[in-house]
Amino acid sequence: MKCSKAHKLISPYIDGELPEWDTRRLEDHIKVCHKCWAEFEEGKELHNLSANMAGFKVSYGFHKRVMSNIRSCKAREISGIPVFARIAEAFVIVAIVAIGVFSGSFLIKSSMPDKARGVMSSLSLDIFDSVPPSSLGGVYLAMTEVGDEK
Repeated sequence: MKCSKAHKLISPYIDGELPEWDTRRLEDHIKVCHKCWAEFEEGKELHNLSANMAGFKVSYGFHKRVMSNIRSCKAREISGIPVFARIAEAFVIVAIVAIGVFSGSFLIKSSMPDKARGVMSSLSLDIFDSVPPSSLGGVYLAMTEVGDEK
């Protein structure tokens, strides 16, 4: 038996809720594993302490006071540092992306050879002249402009 399995079975064993097969396997494991044996002894002591404990009377409304304290603690957690941390985290991410974009464009411009710049500028739409009105493209543009005006 692995220790992780034994750890899960110790409490049911102490409570007498473990089937016979698992009981024998756990007892065999505890005999050879000192770590699990120590945990078993600790669990047994804790069980004995809680079994001998006397019941306590609580005042009326105790449950409501405890629950309201828990809610107020949760509200304080939400209101303070975690919100600031999320905003700071978002700011850092935006800053990293912006730095990446600017440094990338700088690196591309500085490392681009002159021939590649010429190719890039030839792909720009600024080098094209307007279409002559007597050409097929000019007629098409004239027809689509008239259609948009109606």
